[in-house]
Amino acid sequence: MKENIEKSSTTTSETRSVFIGAKVTPKQKEYIKSQAAQCGMTVSDYLLARAYNYHPKARLTKEEAALLQNLDNCRSDLIKYTSALHGMSTKQRMAMFNQIPFMVGWLKELGNVAESVCQFLNAAKELNKIPSNDKSEEI
Repeated sequence: MKENIEKSSTTTSETRSVFIGAKVTPKQKEYIKSQAAQCGMTVSDYLLARAYNYHPKARLTKEEAALLQNLDNCRSDLIKYTSALHGMSTKQRMAMFNQIPFMVGWLKELGNVAESVCQFLNAAKELNKIPSNDKSEEI
């Protein structure tokens, strides 16, 4: 079923043409619409994804996206600093930091931070997908 989740509704050759309706209160309707909007999905896509037990992720607000871009810029700066420090001779690094073990540990930690930021950015940019409707296995 995992491969079905990874398929988007636009990649399937079959067009969705059958309507399924459900009675809800106006408050429930607004809640469902807001949940779908937060995930960047249509109500139909959102409900279909939830029916297949897929939990779509909320999309970022404009403010959150701006903060994320700032974080990406910081990551770029960290990588530049790391590269610059790797390019220095041992003598230059010793003069700058005065302790090689500290420098090595610092570079490793800097690399770990940069990798964590990259993973976060990639996860945040991933689009929500809906499962294909050709199998009804549980996830």
